Amino acid sequence: MPEKTFVDLDYSLAAIKFKGNWRFFFDNDWAFLLDYSSYDDSYNPSQGEFRYGTMIVDENNAELWMDSLFREVSLKQVPRLYLQGTERKMKLTFLIDFDEKLWVGCLWNMDQSPLQIYQPEGWNALEDKVLDYLPPNLKGYFV
Repeated sequence: MPEKTFVDLDYSLAAIKFKGNWRFFFDNDWAFLLDYSSYDDSYNPSQGEFRYGTMIVDENNAELWMDSLFREVSLKQVPRLYLQGTERKMKLTFLIDFDEKLWVGCLWNMDQSPLQIYQPEGWNALEDKVLDYLPPNLKGYFV
């Protein structure tokens, strides 16, 4: 049986589609906001800092932004991701599809604004069941 990989409780898992390819990352929730300037308008980064300076992510800087995320995992690693100190598998929290300009957050419930409002203009951003937007051939890795 493959070894489990334990992930900090503060991290969320995202499926990101860019130029037809699906990639999988985990990081803090706010790392997956594509328009960080609408989330925190007081932050003014310089190159090499947080998010490598990508405040609003689009197809021109998406790869740089993905490089700034905490960790990328392969599809085969996804079923082995567990929340630190538990026996609970890590659930898919975000789906970000650059090809369709679709951002989906998994029924986000916090005492702050819904995260879908922090996405770029022109994107279809919503809170819903993320697995409903994942291609059928990938869903089995997340259940």
